[in-house]
Amino acid sequence: MKRSRKIKFILLVILIVLAVSFSSLERSLTSSPVSVRPMGEHVTLSIAFWDIATAFKSKDAVLQKIEKEFNMTIEPVQITMADYHQKLQMWATSDKLPDVFAHSIASDSPGIYNEWIKHGLIKPLPEDLTPYPYVDQIAQIPDIRLLRKDNQLYMLPRIGYPTNRLWMLERVVFVRKDWMKDALIRELTDFKDFSNMLMTFTNRRLGSGSEPPIVGLTAAGMNELSWAFSSTFPQFAAGQWVFEDNVWIPYYASRKMDEVVVQLRELYENGALDPDFYYMKEEDALSKFAQGQAGALVYRATPSSLSRLEELWNDYQPNRSFRDSVDILRLWPSEEGQRYYYVAQTYWSETFFNAKIGDEKMSRVLQLYDYLLSPEGQRLTSYGLEDVDYRLEDGHVVMIRPVNEGSGKPDAISSVYPSIPIFRSLASWGKETEFRLNELNKISFGEENILKSLSEMEWLINNAVATPAYHKINSLSTPAKDKLSAMINPLEDVIKVVISADDPVAMWQDYVGQYKALGLGEAIAEVNGALSRRDNS
Repeated sequence: MKRSRKIKFILLVILIVLAVSFSSLERSLTSSPVSVRPMGEHVTLSIAFWDIATAFKSKDAVLQKIEKEFNMTIEPVQITMADYHQKLQMWATSDKLPDVFAHSIASDSPGIYNEWIKHGLIKPLPEDLTPYPYVDQIAQIPDIRLLRKDNQLYMLPRIGYPTNRLWMLERVVFVRKDWMKDALIRELTDFKDFSNMLMTFTNRRLGSGSEPPIVGLTAAGMNELSWAFSSTFPQFAAGQWVFEDNVWIPYYASRKMDEVVVQLRELYENGALDPDFYYMKEEDALSKFAQGQAGALVYRATPSSLSRLEELWNDYQPNRSFRDSVDILRLWPSEEGQRYYYVAQTYWSETFFNAKIGDEKMSRVLQLYDYLLSPEGQRLTSYGLEDVDYRLEDGHVVMIRPVNEGSGKPDAISSVYPSIPIFRSLASWGKETEFRLNELNKISFGEENILKSLSEMEWLINNAVATPAYHKINSLSTPAKDKLSAMINPLEDVIKVVISADDPVAMWQDYVGQYKALGLGEAIAEVNGALSRRDNS
């Protein structure tokens, strides 16, 4: 019976994931496969994407197939996560932007995005996107429609999930449930219980005592660590504005931040918080938890993340069951009696088009992106080449790629076709595909991990609410808001408060005073004024 209920929920989640796609799927039933769509004259496209030059170096069969079917040659322009801001700014200044490029200015720097529109550096999408139904589907997502300027989109956002709430597993707290059981800890009712639990973990000693000291809570940096305080202040945990005293203000201006810095300081001073949290890399945080050197970890509970954590656990503790030892912690209810799940805007980063590219090139790029977003394109970037790596039987994918004798699994598709990770991410991150119970995901992540993710999603939908988020503000650009966001880094300032010996509330209020001197009041006034005008228009 329990299994039957879980399967019913899985079907519900699949319906939620696919609901956004339905209208486009319906429109595409009568459209021609890409291989028989007429293409115009040959075009050469320069495309800048993270690590694209490395991936395209071997000119593998997938890259050749796409270039042939779209009658194009792709010139890869190398950027990395470490240098893309600097390179693209330099190319924009020197009028050397590639034809097509990935950037994150609409997501992270709306002031720059507005400047590039103002100076004519980027080309808008056509007003009529119906010839590209899957691209059009993305353009109609509510929080993406908010990015329009003069009713035009000057980029194509790269969505992570098709709906905001599907981000819910991107922030959870894992805990050693076996340690909780040993200490007779059942449920957290408030922050004091949380702090006491973490202190119990730090006082735990296993073996001879020569092992590294145990920390209560670890995370890869303040951005992830903040989720552990979602019960105290959910807008801080999700980086959102908050409606306080009848006005919208950024989370860092809220009086609730006093409570946050006091709690963080308490954990840090007591040794319950990993002393290295503020420069901890993700792999190091995962390894510390998997080795039994931390009792709790802020991380993700998606199928791929669960699989990664389980693999590390089995490397370090092969004789101790991961599922018997680790679970997702239920954080304490907020003052309002709520537990929260994480939500975010549907997209992060965008595809931009050089204002100088002609309509023919623009159309070809949109055809390519439409294909990559379609079921046909997703099969290519998930399974490889049809009749080489997989075949379709009654509409179902059957893997025919050879299995590695050592691992018992097919080799990673990226090792066979290095271009596939680029094409898989070029138009969309496509994170929702992890939750599908297909054979590839079972092989890649393990069926139990997919079911665990779906089970946690079910619990959150039934027992928690979304972190409050007003996406109109996230996409809103005003002069003072843009200027202030470029001048301050509140999370870095929180770190300075946490690791200092001075009074945390006084220190934090000093930082808020600095923000006010830099234009916080003007930013708040502009945002609230713009919201009022938008709501009344």
